[in-house]
Amino acid sequence: MRNLGLEEWKNIFNIGFFLVVSTIGILSYLQARKTLFSPIKTEIFKLQVEEIKKILEAFNYKNQKQFDEETGIQEVFNINACKMHLNYVNCFFKGQVELSEEFSKELDSAIYGTVMSKENFLKNFRQISAGEEVEKVSHVSDGSPVEPALKLAKWHEYEQVAIHYTKKYDDATEELSNLASSPLLPKELVEKIHKVIEINRNNLTLIGDVLTEAAKKMPTKYTTIDQTIKFEPTWIWNEYNSSRESLDQSVSDILSYINKHLKINEIMK
Repeated sequence: MRNLGLEEWKNIFNIGFFLVVSTIGILSYLQARKTLFSPIKTEIFKLQVEEIKKILEAFNYKNQKQFDEETGIQEVFNINACKMHLNYVNCFFKGQVELSEEFSKELDSAIYGTVMSKENFLKNFRQISAGEEVEKVSHVSDGSPVEPALKLAKWHEYEQVAIHYTKKYDDATEELSNLASSPLLPKELVEKIHKVIEINRNNLTLIGDVLTEAAKKMPTKYTTIDQTIKFEPTWIWNEYNSSRESLDQSVSDILSYINKHLKINEIMK
């Protein structure tokens, strides 16, 4: 074996020296980066916890009934049911039942906004150009037939096209949207909050479908003026309540995710 010369030993030493220095430099950088960004991560986590706290306040220990109270969905339902009832009176007992003008004004004042499907909008309103006013489409059945059979035939075409909602409902929906809009929340948690918003939206439009079906039963349930005046929408609310999707599972999913994300079970061990 050939003995290494002084120059060769010098080169090997230099290579080893630079490798050691480079390794120390990399390790020092990684440690410095960890030290530098650790306070930032801690502050972000604190802010995230504050946002999650708001979500817990919005969802924890709440069931469907409590959410109904917060959104005022039953009031929203009753407003739309009363609108359907007024249309029924106008169809079958026009001129025979005196409608309270005060009640109609009170009903209209409670309405904050209206939703309508694109299909129903195109079916009931004419497409317009810029600068024109929206114009309702005229239907053959829009008249006021006198014969009972014609009245019944007209009523069978009834659809609850527009769904009205209150400011209370709108505020509750906006509050959920604001919670979901936080950039500090994990994507999966945001998606679960949007699921709750979607269910609320679907349950709102479901009111129209349920009232449309309930309207078909009105002529057999309210055949006289006296029965019609005493109209109560409770039976329709029960049908709606059994048809809509509950929020309970989606809320449980949100709380379970927060528990897992914050590792609550591990902390409590």
